[in-house]
Amino acid sequence: MTETADATQEQATERGPSGPGGDSSAPQFSLRVSDDKVSVLLDCPDPLRDLTATAQRIVAEFRSLELPEYPDEEFTAKVLSNICQPGCHLIDTILIMGQAVVEPQDGRLEWTRDYFDTGWEAEEGSEAIDFWDKIDNLSVSADEKLLEMHPAIPGEPGLNVFGNKIPVNKPNKVRVRGGKGVIESTDDSGVATFVAEISGRIRFTDNTLSVDDIYIIKGDVDLEQGNIHHSGSLQIEGDVQLGATIEAGGDVVVKGMIEPSHIRAGGSLLVNGGIVGSEESLIEVGGEIQAKYIKEAVIRAEGDITVANEIAHSDIETRGKVEASRGRIAGGRTIARMGISVGEAGASGSSKTLLAAGSDPSLPAKLADRKTKLRQMEKARVKIREAVETMRSKPEGLNEDENILLEGLGRKAHNLGQALADGELEIQRLTNEAMTGAREEIFMLRECWAGTTVQLGDHKVLVRVSVMKPRLAKRFKDRIRVVPMGVDNAPDKKSS
Repeated sequence: MTETADATQEQATERGPSGPGGDSSAPQFSLRVSDDKVSVLLDCPDPLRDLTATAQRIVAEFRSLELPEYPDEEFTAKVLSNICQPGCHLIDTILIMGQAVVEPQDGRLEWTRDYFDTGWEAEEGSEAIDFWDKIDNLSVSADEKLLEMHPAIPGEPGLNVFGNKIPVNKPNKVRVRGGKGVIESTDDSGVATFVAEISGRIRFTDNTLSVDDIYIIKGDVDLEQGNIHHSGSLQIEGDVQLGATIEAGGDVVVKGMIEPSHIRAGGSLLVNGGIVGSEESLIEVGGEIQAKYIKEAVIRAEGDITVANEIAHSDIETRGKVEASRGRIAGGRTIARMGISVGEAGASGSSKTLLAAGSDPSLPAKLADRKTKLRQMEKARVKIREAVETMRSKPEGLNEDENILLEGLGRKAHNLGQALADGELEIQRLTNEAMTGAREEIFMLRECWAGTTVQLGDHKVLVRVSVMKPRLAKRFKDRIRVVPMGVDNAPDKKSS
């Protein structure tokens, strides 16, 4: 490694002038390989006192370290004479340098502003919340720059002083597609820029960035207005009245309240007032839900559900988290894959309350649907195989048309086999995706009433005694305990 040693001369450092008598600050002689094995380091008293002997000793140590390459005594002496001054000692001086790893750079997204900030604005000068004044940064203008996507940059492996390659991790990639209402362009460096093509409401779902044109209804959604079906986002200035049906491909914003009605939103559902439902009405949301309260509603959501006051006697399932830290959840069942944070769990004299976290409520239905399809394909493949065996067993043999048919059946059987394998992989992917991000956490920040059942994953426990103190439901192997909440196990700011 003569060239490497020569290249590291400028990196060698001189440390520590000698003290009185020249010995008090002198380090012990030490030649060693660094912890990362990328360099050989030297601690040495003033080498110029006896340059030849020092060079000989260093080369002997090189040999004992079993380095594949190292400079000879003459070159080592030359290096020392170049980097040393009389009376100075060497500490952590690099004599041989390998090649350090060049770390990879993960792909990243740079938004031009925080479009997805949520919640309610606090009244100026106080902590009170004005539920009519929601934080809403989703509106964008035509030609507005929305996002830059910087590609991942691979690293470069290193080489240690023993000549062995030092591996480097692969960078994490980011993937965003430009959807409806968005123009995407990429420069020579691979940076993709996303610009709004139209004025509307930004939506980011399944790694696709879109801008939806907004359909604004000035009053209520009622019999006079009729049911609503819109491919983009919807803004309702009034209430959604009893019996209405609303289907929107994007977000649904309701400035008033929602009475029992059927609502399906591809994006989020943001309600300034409350949601009152019934067993016959279903609300399905592809994003998050925000409301002042939820009462007797049946809700299925993909994102977080944030409620200011209360969730009462409702049937709620979400793949996100449920956030009701300032309110309570009383009655019904609330299932959240990414955890629950509630001020008051259950209520005095309330009907049974179930709080469940850490499992994906949508997974069983997804798996059942795919397993049904796999069984159907397997039955079809068996029938094809039986037909093939019957044809092949004909004692008189097959004519030309029958051979063509047999060949076609073989292709169908092969394609079904491939589809079955792909289906099994899809089931595994869905299961892994359901587990990713799942959090077995139920924070009860003020009270937990008797009669409340808490469930983490597949394990559950009934709270038999009311506790008027902060509690955390935590799983210990196959048991669940409701334990005191302290600094170490309090919810983080994102869930508080």
